[in-house]
Amino acid sequence: MVELWDTTRNLLSKKKKWIDMPLNIAMLFELGPDDNGRIGGGVELHATNLSKELTKRGHKVTYITGAVPNCANETIIEGVKYKRIDLLSLIKKAYNPQHLNFSRQLFFLIKNKISSLNKIIGNEEFEVFHGHVYSAGLSASHLAKKTHNIFINTIHGSYYKYWDQITKNCLSSNIYKMLERQIAPLLVKKCRYQIHTDYDFADTVKSWVKPKMKSKIRTILNGVDVKQFNPQIKKNSKLVDEKGPLIVTTRRLVPKNGVIYLVKGFKGVLKKFPNAKLIIIGDGPEKDRIRKEIEFQKIKSNTMLIGMIPNNEIPSYLAVADIVVVPSIVEASSISVLEAMAMKLPIVASDIPGIREITNFGENCVLVPSKNPKSLAEGILRLLTSKEEAEKLANSGYQEVLQNYTWEKKAKEIEQIYYNALDGK
Repeated sequence: MVELWDTTRNLLSKKKKWIDMPLNIAMLFELGPDDNGRIGGGVELHATNLSKELTKRGHKVTYITGAVPNCANETIIEGVKYKRIDLLSLIKKAYNPQHLNFSRQLFFLIKNKISSLNKIIGNEEFEVFHGHVYSAGLSASHLAKKTHNIFINTIHGSYYKYWDQITKNCLSSNIYKMLERQIAPLLVKKCRYQIHTDYDFADTVKSWVKPKMKSKIRTILNGVDVKQFNPQIKKNSKLVDEKGPLIVTTRRLVPKNGVIYLVKGFKGVLKKFPNAKLIIIGDGPEKDRIRKEIEFQKIKSNTMLIGMIPNNEIPSYLAVADIVVVPSIVEASSISVLEAMAMKLPIVASDIPGIREITNFGENCVLVPSKNPKSLAEGILRLLTSKEEAEKLANSGYQEVLQNYTWEKKAKEIEQIYYNALDGK
């Protein structure tokens, strides 16, 4: 198979244009799946699904990521080669699938900067180095420069406008904003193209760069695996007998995901539907705060804290839902919303840019103000009391996903970015 791929690549390389040529691609991000393919959050889910789909399209993809405890340094999952690097075991120790530690990002960048090319990429000859977000973006830029190849950067949304809301530490907020303000434009300067997964931050970065640089900035919204997430999925055996209505949210328990506001508002749902249950799937540093709020609201008997579930198991949990809620303060094009749409489920979500963009400004879900417990409760009640509207929104969202948000479609769009970069367009 490798010999066939190399032969085809050598023959096609004689063409003047790169279009349709199989590429050797290095995908970089600090987090990646474990040996069983289990994934924690959105960026690594995006990078993993993109890698798998590009492999299906005939490309060769190596995903360079940080070391994972109890996992091999190298493995192959669904055709994608995963290479895990470490720095004195510091990257491995900083592993947390529910929270991307700053230390892990820093150590990943340092490892790529100080190690020899052979230790990072071996004997591979990559045409494209695709780094996700900042640390991996800077790492990919360094490797691309060293090997005289193309560097592509993807920015998966930003907290730039929201740092004051998601951290109480004013100093930290200002530092994070300063870093984003400096690094995002720097990466535009270094890369051939910078891809954004939402229009809002793409427009912000365009306002930071020189006019001639704006053409480098492109927006390609997230995708979803419609084979994994679909309406035919069987209900999870642990929850199949739960009486409802069942309200489900699948979020990392971090401040920016706003789960605390859903908990605060759920008592309003119980006033009209006393048997309703809130099922929270996810883990993170906000867990204790959320548990305390559940006790304060006296809704413990109506709430289930499931914990972290690998992404490939989430469909069976979503299958039990009467309504899915995404109460985030900030999102890029929300993968959680896309997953619920692919399952043909009615959704209540925050009225923020990254969610508006994929739901046709509320045509495919109920949008409510963010950080507003009362509005979240009202949105849930609206769908619980109107089965017709709930079904209409669910069907509309499902069709939207099939038409515009499959990974097959997204991989083709990003593949074209690669070819344009290689052809100098």
